[in-house]
Amino acid sequence: MGVHSGAVFITFVIYLIALLVIGYIGDKKFSKSYEDFVTAGKSLGAIVTALSAAASSESAWVMLGLSGLGYKMGFAAYWAAIGCVLGFAANWLFIIAPVRRLSGKLNSLTLADMIEDALEDRKKLLRIIGSLIIVFFMGAYVVSQFVGAGKTFQGMEIIPPNIVNSLQHSVGNLFTVSEYTLGVLIGALIIGAYILMGGYAAVCWTDALQGFLMVFILVILPIYAVFQAGGVTHIIEALKSANIDTFWTLKGATLWGSIGFILGQLGIGLGYQGMPHVVVRYITVKDEDEGKRAGLIGTLWSFFVLFGSVTLGIASRAIFPQLTDPEQALPKFTAYYLHPVLAGIVLSAITAAIMSTADSQLMYAATSLVNDLWLKLTKKEVDRKKLVLITRSVIVIMTLIALVIALNDVKVIYSFVLYAWGALGAAFSPLVILLLYDKRFNKWGALANLIVGPIVIIVWKNIPALSNTLYELIPGFLLSLIAGIIVSRLTGKEERELAV
Repeated sequence: MGVHSGAVFITFVIYLIALLVIGYIGDKKFSKSYEDFVTAGKSLGAIVTALSAAASSESAWVMLGLSGLGYKMGFAAYWAAIGCVLGFAANWLFIIAPVRRLSGKLNSLTLADMIEDALEDRKKLLRIIGSLIIVFFMGAYVVSQFVGAGKTFQGMEIIPPNIVNSLQHSVGNLFTVSEYTLGVLIGALIIGAYILMGGYAAVCWTDALQGFLMVFILVILPIYAVFQAGGVTHIIEALKSANIDTFWTLKGATLWGSIGFILGQLGIGLGYQGMPHVVVRYITVKDEDEGKRAGLIGTLWSFFVLFGSVTLGIASRAIFPQLTDPEQALPKFTAYYLHPVLAGIVLSAITAAIMSTADSQLMYAATSLVNDLWLKLTKKEVDRKKLVLITRSVIVIMTLIALVIALNDVKVIYSFVLYAWGALGAAFSPLVILLLYDKRFNKWGALANLIVGPIVIIVWKNIPALSNTLYELIPGFLLSLIAGIIVSRLTGKEERELAV
């Protein structure tokens, strides 16, 4: 049976009200100027920076997609968790402090600002191409978050059938009403509302709250799931019967197939160093010391959340061995094994994962269009309050576009997210690394990153013989990195002063 209970709704609504209150506070404090609206006055501390960066980078992917991978692949899914934790650790040790130092020196508001000023791109070619890549692929990422909201409502069976039928009767043949479509609509509405109210500050504060909720759920729930599954021995037996009980190799796959899978999951970590909506947290952190502390907190957070999600999926395989959609593992477990109040908290946590990414990406994509493209290219003198209004209008338009696409029911969150993640990571991770650590790196090398990375991702993804062998971010990252180094050395001999 599902969790058709008023207690679930009450708990969920209380959580949503808390988000809107945070948005209201952000509106009062940080909507006085455009710079405050898009950077929160560069005043964020270590905890808010760490939790907001971590939560915004993981999304519905970690709550639904990664637990679904654990359900589908068994112990081998832990390789994805390992790859992601390594990505967090790399940012902590090598990226956060120099990004804050360089962006502070250049007074940058966004990643595009920092790249353009550091590489003296006066024609703004990098800004134009980079912003278009961000808007397109972040838009695809936002779609996957709305899909996650739909899957959550569908899997937890929250909305009674009579309400769904009544709504369907009301709208007639305009569109099909289901728990999925209602989940998508509710998620889009709430996300859009609190971003419009408080801007970047609301995004970061709510993401911090949501990051805390995610780690709490993904520490407690996997332990409870293991208990409900009959313990570790019973889980291993269930995995053996499904032929997914190995870690180092994949049963039924060749040696190279197993190596390709492991490298692909580890390769997910290559995207963290340049993910625009994550890097902007390092630009807006209060100072370098707070940034370093944020990196440590984020790495510890990732360990508990990512390994917890896989463990929950693995335990769910023993409890629900016949799920047709592995990404329903967490919602189904919640619906069948938790008290309605606790189910409401878990629903809030899943929604938190969805919102914490969608809000960040909508906010960053809108800022890219308004600040990085329109404002910088036209060089118009526009009232700063009017800029806030324009940015809000762009957020509404992008939310509506993502909503329409999500209502068409994109099926697999894990694959969809990794595609967008791969394109953004292949374009920007090599660029950020070379910007920070290569004195010879110049604007032409950065242009090569922005062109080569996404092209490799698109081509690799659409050739089954390649995509079935290795996750596209690995070749995309490596070829983009090599292109950036070679092109920089072919087009200039000057050396820049580094921020490291």
